[in-house]
Amino acid sequence: MYAKVLKIDKEKAEIELFCNEASKENVHCGACTMGQKPSEKAQTVLARNMIGAKPGDVVECSLKEHAEIRAALILFVGPLVLFMLALGAAQVMNLELWQSFLSGTATLVITYIVLRVILKDTTYYSITGIKS
Repeated sequence: MYAKVLKIDKEKAEIELFCNEASKENVHCGACTMGQKPSEKAQTVLARNMIGAKPGDVVECSLKEHAEIRAALILFVGPLVLFMLALGAAQVMNLELWQSFLSGTATLVITYIVLRVILKDTTYYSITGIKS
């Protein structure tokens, strides 16, 4: 997949994904249009910039191995397990239903905030080459 470098920040680059691989010869992964409606602007993501790409460069980028599985585990399975543990703890403490719900919801909110802080600059993309 290809991208255009928008900004550089230390060893990370903000890139705008685009695709010119959608043809009969190549398989289209769909990452360049993921979650977009036709009227939305192109998706921008952070990528590791270990090769020194500069703003304006068109680069080739790739996803880390098993990136989708790692992201799903961190963002979906982790909070779900914590929510279920909070409900179980509320059950053990013999809390009312509404108190159990509030404790589970509070756990989800805290988990969301912690993940936002910890994963702020995390990326699964990396720049693998500059397209000439």
